[in-house]
Amino acid sequence: MQKTILTLLFISLFSLALIAVRLIYSEQILYFFLLWNLFLAWLPVVFAWLAVRLHKRALSALAAAFMWLLFFPNAPYLVTDLIHLQAFPPVPLWYDLILLLDFAVLGMFLGIVSLRMMHSLIDAYLGLFAGWLFVLAALGAGGLGVFIGRFLRWNSWDLFTRPLALLYDVLANLTEPRTLVISGLLALLLFFAYLIFTQNSTLAKNYSP
Repeated sequence: MQKTILTLLFISLFSLALIAVRLIYSEQILYFFLLWNLFLAWLPVVFAWLAVRLHKRALSALAAAFMWLLFFPNAPYLVTDLIHLQAFPPVPLWYDLILLLDFAVLGMFLGIVSLRMMHSLIDAYLGLFAGWLFVLAALGAGGLGVFIGRFLRWNSWDLFTRPLALLYDVLANLTEPRTLVISGLLALLLFFAYLIFTQNSTLAKNYSP
């Protein structure tokens, strides 16, 4: 796991370098919002790591797991930032495409790695069936969370600052066809990516309590 985290850190530095080169070349601050989104995408990894480290302290581990689930959609959310792709001279379109794809792939893997840590934790304590049931539920919640962030424009911390308004808006849109289709497709995309990752994982050792 340590090597995987280090690899993700290296890719994150590469992502920052892409932003810096763009800034120096164009003297534009476009796409700087990706830096904030990348920070949010790292939070699920941090909270999953805390849940694993605190697994012997039930309340602390549950609190970390709750925060992981709350911020988990922020990682695959980076994939939806591809919607911002357009020509911004003097930067070539191909450069911005690579930049956005880099952040999208990084966000996807940050989410998958954090989910793998949580999956291993649940699997170790509750068994194989419960572990995969947790994965499916988390991916469904993740797909819905990305939809809530991208299309309803809510943030994870709004659950604490504006819980009633958030709940009302989500419930009002929950049964809309657009919500179900987009959330479902996003969850399915995450599921396929997770399957590929778990079947070809290079993690040397899964967590076991």
